[in-house]
Amino acid sequence: MNAIDSKRGVPLLARVRAPADGGVALARVLMLGFIVTLLVSTSAAIVFEFTTYITFAVSPELRRRFVRTVHHPLMVGLLVFAATIVIGTSHGPASWHGALGALAGWRRLLLVPLAMVVFDDESSKRLLFKIFILICLVGIFFSFETAWRGLPIVHKMPPGIVFHNYSVQGLSFSLAAIVCIAAILRPEAFAGDRVLGNRAIMAVVAALLIFDVAFVLWGRSGYLALIVMVVVIVTLLARGSLPAKVLAGLGVLVCVVLLLASSGQVRSRVAQAVSEFDTADQSAKPTSLGYRAVFWPTTLRMARDHPLFGVGTGGFEDGYRPYGQSVAGWQGSETADPHNQFLKILGEQGLIGLAAFLFFIFRALTCQAPTPYRQLAAAALISWCATSLANSHFSTFAEGRLIFFWLGAMLATPSNGTEGTGRV
Repeated sequence: MNAIDSKRGVPLLARVRAPADGGVALARVLMLGFIVTLLVSTSAAIVFEFTTYITFAVSPELRRRFVRTVHHPLMVGLLVFAATIVIGTSHGPASWHGALGALAGWRRLLLVPLAMVVFDDESSKRLLFKIFILICLVGIFFSFETAWRGLPIVHKMPPGIVFHNYSVQGLSFSLAAIVCIAAILRPEAFAGDRVLGNRAIMAVVAALLIFDVAFVLWGRSGYLALIVMVVVIVTLLARGSLPAKVLAGLGVLVCVVLLLASSGQVRSRVAQAVSEFDTADQSAKPTSLGYRAVFWPTTLRMARDHPLFGVGTGGFEDGYRPYGQSVAGWQGSETADPHNQFLKILGEQGLIGLAAFLFFIFRALTCQAPTPYRQLAAAALISWCATSLANSHFSTFAEGRLIFFWLGAMLATPSNGTEGTGRV
């Protein structure tokens, strides 16, 4: 709250001073509100997002901290990738309106430095974890309830899905689960915290989250995300030598795969995916994996004709259209998204853009930060890369914003550009 000097005779505006922390606490509340609403409401998330921008714009201290994040090692990769997206608006078949609209969609990259500014200490990260776990626990309650009753929470979603969609729910529950696992494996990092420091609580929460993904959720992205995140976090945080870490990771891999294989729903969804992909050319009707089987080779044809710079930011649909027109049936459908993040970037920004994107991923994976936050960032990013082989999880609204926010918050340190030299 603003501090007000009560001296008489001083004008009201002169008596109002900025918050002692320069508005950091307010920005933190807004970003926590953003990450909560991101999972359930696009409109509310956008309100929180733009309110955060305004708060940064009017606060000198937040602006100073934001500018100084450029010293963070991750920002080099982010700026290089952002530059390729901006350059991509200058060419290609998309109209200026379409190109600038696509560029505006990539404002999600701003979430990296924004999160760095407000989640740069241990207490703020712990608060983020507890809020995120809480919203996931609420989601679990309604997920179990709607699945048990067989009634959807809203008409467009199947029973058991309470977040935006099955991908958002699977990725979010997997993120919350690895936070719990990290708290179990490295209790010293959360010593003194009544919730995160309690191994029994963390074990129960992790079990509930994993159970929902395996036996309630019907999204294949969630299955893959769970496997990758759990295996990576256990491998990175297990104590001992490298062989011991590898054995721990392999043991967890076997356990998680066996758990998922015990679910009839998981087996059915995986078998369906394989069948749809194999029969895409003969199928009379389009299917989820059938579309991907058609889009991927066609996108590669387009990329071969525009190898270096692609068809431009926002130009995927217009660039793809001529390649599908010669194909009969649903296999010739147009698309603005090939459902593969790497192919989408290759198609729009070319080999230069794809190299910049991979450079950003490399910087994030090799960026130094305290344990277990660096490992939590790595586990999430590797999982997003894995699921993005069949989706565009860095580009879609909720999933894309979630990963960039997560990377900024996990890799932030007190010296990440807000104070000191910014070297970590």
